Amino acid sequence: MHNPNIKHLIPSFTPVSLLIVDAETTGERLQVFNRTNGKLLAHRKIKTSNFNVFLPANYALVSDLMCLMLDDNAEFNAAIVDHVKPIAIDLVTFDPTNPQPYEP
Repeated sequence: MHNPNIKHLIPSFTPVSLLIVDAETTGERLQVFNRTNGKLLAHRKIKTSNFNVFLPANYALVSDLMCLMLDDNAEFNAAIVDHVKPIAIDLVTFDPTNPQPYEP
């Protein structure tokens, strides 16, 4: 039965992946790449030690990410972490104050 008064239903589940990087504050920028095709997915300045990036849900299924931390004042070398796998989350129930809840 079709009800013309219902305009839009809010989805009860919205899957995405969340990449949480504990970045050094000595680095100035962090880049996230898809390591299989070299596509740049995120490029941001590091302002705090917690660096969070929301990505499409399919990245939570495989370890296809590469994180590169850059130091613009050339005090330190660049740092890279390969084969990174973000966690799967539901945007509807996601709590940013507790991004990694305990799971038994």
